[in-house]
Amino acid sequence: MEIKKPLAIVDFEPISRRVLIQEKQNFYQILINSGIRITSLCGGQGKCGKCKIIIQQGFTILNPSTSIEKALLTQKEINQNYRLACQCIIGDNPPKLVEESIIPQVKIFLPEELLIENFKILTSGVNKGVNLKPSIIKKYLNVRKPNLTEPVADLERIIASLSGSIIKDDDIPFTFEIEYDALKKLPNILREQDHKITLTLWNDSKIIDCEAGDKTQESFGIAFDIGTTTIVGYLINLINGKIYALDSALNPQTAFGEDVVSRITYVKNSEESLLHLRDLVLDTLNKIIESTCKSAGITPKQIYETVIVGNSVMHHLFLGIDPSYIGLSPYVPSVQKGLNLPAKEVGLQIFPNANIYMLPLIAGYVGADTMGVIISSEIDKESELTLAIDVGTNGEIIIGNKEIIATGSCAAGSALEGAHITHGMRAASGAIDTVHINPKNFDVSYTTINNKEPLGICGSGLIDIIAEMLRSKIITRSGGFNKQVISHERFINLEKSFEFIIASKEETSFHRNITISQNDIRELQMAKGAFFCGTRLILQKLNELQKNDLKIGQIFLAGAFGNYINKNNAKFIGMIPDISEEKILQIGNAAGIGAQNCLLNRDLRDKAHQLLKSINYVEIAVQQNFQKEYAESMYFPHLKLNYFPSLKEYNEIPKR
Repeated sequence: MEIKKPLAIVDFEPISRRVLIQEKQNFYQILINSGIRITSLCGGQGKCGKCKIIIQQGFTILNPSTSIEKALLTQKEINQNYRLACQCIIGDNPPKLVEESIIPQVKIFLPEELLIENFKILTSGVNKGVNLKPSIIKKYLNVRKPNLTEPVADLERIIASLSGSIIKDDDIPFTFEIEYDALKKLPNILREQDHKITLTLWNDSKIIDCEAGDKTQESFGIAFDIGTTTIVGYLINLINGKIYALDSALNPQTAFGEDVVSRITYVKNSEESLLHLRDLVLDTLNKIIESTCKSAGITPKQIYETVIVGNSVMHHLFLGIDPSYIGLSPYVPSVQKGLNLPAKEVGLQIFPNANIYMLPLIAGYVGADTMGVIISSEIDKESELTLAIDVGTNGEIIIGNKEIIATGSCAAGSALEGAHITHGMRAASGAIDTVHINPKNFDVSYTTINNKEPLGICGSGLIDIIAEMLRSKIITRSGGFNKQVISHERFINLEKSFEFIIASKEETSFHRNITISQNDIRELQMAKGAFFCGTRLILQKLNELQKNDLKIGQIFLAGAFGNYINKNNAKFIGMIPDISEEKILQIGNAAGIGAQNCLLNRDLRDKAHQLLKSINYVEIAVQQNFQKEYAESMYFPHLKLNYFPSLKEYNEIPKR
């Protein structure tokens, strides 16, 4: 089966959808034909101006802005490379493009207001429970009134009441601080309900707010997990510890790079770019605050504390701190310890004197999200040596137990989130998420998210496909297509390579095949190899420290991808060590759970600080045998072996 050379390759972000363009058409047509649902009131007629997209790469093969765009877009939007999808045409000069030896690439960012896809963002996780001890508490007082005999000032009478003291002359225990804003409104609030008042205290020592009457049941906090790809917020009642609402969104910073290194490059030496990325994430957090408060029937000013986790680069970008030096040897962040910051200075639209607590960073590429995983999984309490992997664009690896902990980061890339995969996409409606291949005739069966017609392949589907292709001997242990089967009708013969059909064009709404290419397999090999190589190197380091031969006894798979993959298939392709299935636990959004737990129990913040002193950080890529280990980890395990052989043990390919 022959297929002609594409006119161009288009990558849509933040959904990580790649589309091959065969003929001249506008982006509205491309989006609709690809099954990507977008907002457009006029159906692509150039009348409503709603189908705004942002061009990031490939300007030279697009038509100039049209008169319609100049009328419907502002000059600022035009300067920021906005176009209308219905007016922006790709392949305006096809003959020249086809003659090129390299296929042109176009990168498009789809703003949140344009997309109406239903993305599958993980918000839940395994929570081992936590004792309720928030740093925010509310106290109701019936304050003693002043008189001519004892004309004691308002604040001093309140502090005496808090301390349970009897006022005698000047002997008033002044162990509390008070925020300036709270002090200013204190006199009127105190007298509004006859000296009956509710104080909001932070860490038992600072008065941050005062309200008339009994408002002790109205205390909320919000925990955020700021991921490279997604952001999740949990609105929690600090009185009973229950989640009242949650919301999530794609991280809008993906418009400027799908990974942290790309974003570091974007902001390098540019204060304007740094502030732009900060404002993007801040705006998303405030939208989540607004939506969760609306769901819970409260106002944002009832949120008195926020706890935030994220990798080191997300941490810095949120704070408007230049992350450039994280990307340069020796890869150090600007600050490591946990931070307490006032909301009004950071820009979160909650109670102005609310506290923002950010968990400490472990290293330049192992951030507060990894600390959140350690806190929530309680890996430091395990007897068995436990491997915890937070699977994402940047893969964080933790190995430890109650005696020792080590961690490191591997550059897994974004293949598991759909990037650089021919028909890859993030987990949304229509994504192929599970796959089975009949080894006798290569028939493919699959499921899709929300049972929609297939649009592409998400990470869990990709793992299944590679595992099934190995079982069916469609590919070899080296990752190449088995030459003995490439004549099968499910293979497409390209000019210099082949693709295997997962879903035929008759099964898709856009009438094109969904395939797996040789390059897709290589991308997966690099990702899975990074995880397994990182695991082996950290384990080697632990064995050196302990002077022992430690073995991994159980595995925690964290993160969205770790939650949805088939763990046996992940083991089968050599992504994680081969241990019994019941010892591999999927713990969900462990970083987000860690943020929640630190919001509910302030003692865990002290624990995080203490853990910093005991965690052994391993810089994986600079280990002496990194290249060798990584090369070996790229291979797939022998079908008959339950261990991972060394490079020299990979001999002949399996035959059909």
